[in-house]
Amino acid sequence: MKSLAVKIAVALVFNAITLWVASVLPGVRLGSGFLLAVVVFTAATLLVKPLVAGLLRRRWDHRQQAGGQERRTWLMTKASTLGASLLATLAVLILTSLFSQGFAITSLFGWIAATIVIWLASFIYDFVDDGLEARAHQLLGGSANPGKP
Repeated sequence: MKSLAVKIAVALVFNAITLWVASVLPGVRLGSGFLLAVVVFTAATLLVKPLVAGLLRRRWDHRQQAGGQERRTWLMTKASTLGASLLATLAVLILTSLFSQGFAITSLFGWIAATIVIWLASFIYDFVDDGLEARAHQLLGGSANPGKP
């Protein structure tokens, strides 16, 4: 349970920084409900991104079982994964702007730029999150690898 709390805390801090960085883009602004926006953004990220990944994987498995008439190359797989990730990021931004008063995007450029910037930030987060969580566990007096003795 402590591990999940650390994971969520690290995600909340990283997402707060990400939304703050995105707010410097034209058409993207933060309001007084910034903390609520961070919570909504984090919850939406934890729910939407795995859902999109699962749907993509299920569709791929279905095509493979149907005989594989359409042969996918490495490039096509990467391109479809990138597209799904960008769409998931856009969906998370839409949910965040709908369900919190602390984050708003007011222009088409803002939607496009914020989606790309936040997608890039999540790409970076995927590389550093394990290290951040291990360091947080060390600071809290636990082991660097919470799942191992």
